[in-house]
Amino acid sequence: MKVTVVFLHRAGDIAGRYMARLELPENATLYDLLLAIRDNVSRRLAEGVLNGRLFFNILVDGKPARGFNARLRDGSRVVFLTPEMGG
Repeated sequence: MKVTVVFLHRAGDIAGRYMARLELPENATLYDLLLAIRDNVSRRLAEGVLNGRLFFNILVDGKPARGFNARLRDGSRVVFLTPEMGG
């Protein structure tokens, strides 16, 4: 399945880009997406989030993610934004 990831403000600065489209297995979770981000986009951003060193509001299909076990679907849009930006 394909997932669109948007990195706003500081997340984009860290990732070195502001958007990515990643292929994930069916029934993937936010955790799986972070592993794909680590391997394909930005190791620093993904490991920082997973280790609790970096904090971002993460929206999955317009709703706040409630942990790394949030399920994704084909066509999901995941947005990383700094807490100061709202969400």
